Amino acid sequence: MSQGLDTTVLGRTGLSVTRLGYGAMAVRDVAEDVAKRILNAVLDAGINFIDTSIDYGRSEEFIGKYISHRRSEFYLASKCGCAVVSDPAEGRHVFTRENIVAGVNQSLARMSTDYLDFVQFHVSPSRETLERDGAIDALRDLQAEGKIRFLGSSS
Repeated sequence: MSQGLDTTVLGRTGLSVTRLGYGAMAVRDVAEDVAKRILNAVLDAGINFIDTSIDYGRSEEFIGKYISHRRSEFYLASKCGCAVVSDPAEGRHVFTRENIVAGVNQSLARMSTDYLDFVQFHVSPSRETLERDGAIDALRDLQAEGKIRFLGSSS
């Protein structure tokens, strides 16, 4: 996958990722032709780890539109807990089962993929929040369905 870039094993996943990953927040508000050039240049450079989020504007849509045909070349990470089915007045991040499942399914559709390599809880919610809302169980269920491979937390 990587064309001469240094790699490392990511945590306990056993996956060899390039030490230099791409944060797709950078393409959230760019023109489509720019997003297409950037995302393909990332892969052409040998970077094999792309991180995005529902919160990153059109980032997921651009990934689906411009590099989903190259899906075997990269590991894809996204976030969950971003408000999808909840009232925005409840807060920007909601860690209910309903919101997490809806968010992951939305991300899969936007990025034209059947699975995400990593799904991370966005903004590092407390253990209490995750337990109260059944968030970890929701991700484990999605993992059992084959929609995600690994789960984690992001801050």
